[in-house]
Amino acid sequence: MENENTNYVTYLIELSQAGRKNAFFDLCEINLRNVFTISYRLYPDFDVAKKITLKTFLIAWEGIKSFNPKKSYALWLKSLAIKASLKELSKSGVSIKPILSKTLYAHEHEKIENLIMNLPNLDRVIFVLHDLEGYDYDEIKDFLEDLSVDEIKSKLLDIREQLMKNLNL
Repeated sequence: MENENTNYVTYLIELSQAGRKNAFFDLCEINLRNVFTISYRLYPDFDVAKKITLKTFLIAWEGIKSFNPKKSYALWLKSLAIKASLKELSKSGVSIKPILSKTLYAHEHEKIENLIMNLPNLDRVIFVLHDLEGYDYDEIKDFLEDLSVDEIKSKLLDIREQLMKNLNL
């Protein structure tokens, strides 16, 4: 089944590279949730995350002809979403903080999500990319060129400690 999905995505990529918009729309539909999720986790404003998602797909359409189908399309698309989110964060110049609900948390998962979403922008980006998306330190450094790998590691330890403290662990 996984091989069939991979073959189908490869087929859609080839059609998209030939200029077939409907094939690209199918690729967008397949990846929409993942692109929006990473965009929203990095920039936790629903409307802005939707715009980032749309922008990511527009950038992908413009670059699809040069995409190498031997590479992971999903990872390429995620990297476009990360770059677009970081660009939007730097343009905004404000700290994005969603308003926490005063109600009791129904589930610990919601509490954790809210804590992550309320981290300072840079901390949230580092935590999401490493602990939620699985990027290694060098890959994160590629996105955050102002930080060294050691600084990223140090910040990640501090972030985890802060989250655990807030979760009373």
